[in-house]
Amino acid sequence: MTTTLAKQRQSIGARLAEERRRLGYSERQIAQLLGVPLDVYVGIEAGEADPGIYRMPRLVACGFDILYILTAERHLAVAEESELLARFRELSHRGRTSIFTTLDALERLAPNLRRKIKDRFR
Repeated sequence: MTTTLAKQRQSIGARLAEERRRLGYSERQIAQLLGVPLDVYVGIEAGEADPGIYRMPRLVACGFDILYILTAERHLAVAEESELLARFRELSHRGRTSIFTTLDALERLAPNLRRKIKDRFR
């Protein structure tokens, strides 16, 4: 019987492997980055070992979404979000007010819209 802690390690290891593949790194490259032997890193992805909190900054520097690895929720902004934020910051006060008014109206018209948008962009 697998314990809760072992299941959590397996889930974290699977998401770590997913992030590594998303970014195009090999297991060997990440093992070298973290300063661990390849078999130790393979064990981390398999959920047999804990990656260790002190190794996380190195992964972040390579583009890994650490909060996703730990919580299964994406936290890195995608390109569209970055563009939207940049354009929002350029708006006048009147433009920003208009955006919020539109969002409020959409929220009233479609109560489930916020959840649907969140689900779509996860």
